[in-house]
Amino acid sequence: MVDTSDFEKMERDGWGSASIAKGYADGFEMASRLVAQKLADAVDAGPNTEVLDLCTGHGVVAKEMVTRGASVTGLDFSEPMIALARAGVPDARFVQGDAMATEFPDKSFDAVTIGFGVPHFPDTARGLAEAARVLKPGGKIAFSIWHGKGSDGSFGWLFDAVGRLADASIALPEGPDAHALVDMSVARPTVEAAGFDDVTLIEVASQLCVPNPETLFDVFDGGAVRAASLLSRQPAARRDAIRDDLAARTRAEGVKGAQGYIVPAPSVVISAVRI
Repeated sequence: MVDTSDFEKMERDGWGSASIAKGYADGFEMASRLVAQKLADAVDAGPNTEVLDLCTGHGVVAKEMVTRGASVTGLDFSEPMIALARAGVPDARFVQGDAMATEFPDKSFDAVTIGFGVPHFPDTARGLAEAARVLKPGGKIAFSIWHGKGSDGSFGWLFDAVGRLADASIALPEGPDAHALVDMSVARPTVEAAGFDDVTLIEVASQLCVPNPETLFDVFDGGAVRAASLLSRQPAARRDAIRDDLAARTRAEGVKGAQGYIVPAPSVVISAVRI
């Protein structure tokens, strides 16, 4: 069994930072709002629907559910994220807790949503099984995953720049592959093994908005724990080289608008039904 204790510490320390929480909320706002709509569609959120939003973050998915009339409980281990969610979505209930071992009774919810939180589970199978436990039979789960290495978008650009320009001796703690489930051949058996059926996957053309090309680096450095952990330990010259590389890609492939540059950040939404 893989020892994920260092990974878990990195995650808890990182998301325990108020600046990282705010950096994610601001930097990934456009993409997370679009994906929240897709998640709400996937679980048929509406009046008389009890939804558990795991890894609720700053509450963007919870807010979408509330606007559709659902009753929402959001859970996150990050105190700063919970504070942001409570301030932004007063009509939802938010609790601090562990998505891997919640305190909710069996069969408590009609739907479970997880907005980009599954890659932060130290054990994907265990986290999905816990989601299945609290779902009523026939209840729906929907979660989102960013496209990563090799993808045509900001995460792919980051992987490419780090691969060419970063100090390879600086590595992250061993943890789950953050992007593996974008592949249906991986997602389907993983989700089914946790107690689900009717697994579907849709592609989402999500996007980020950055004020100028140089700030794409800051989105990752200031609002994504894995990236921030890796980038923060790079020598200054290598950080500058990665920043310049991402800025060049943004200028070349982003779309300049009134608010800055729109850059692709493709993702998927995976949904399934509790057996």
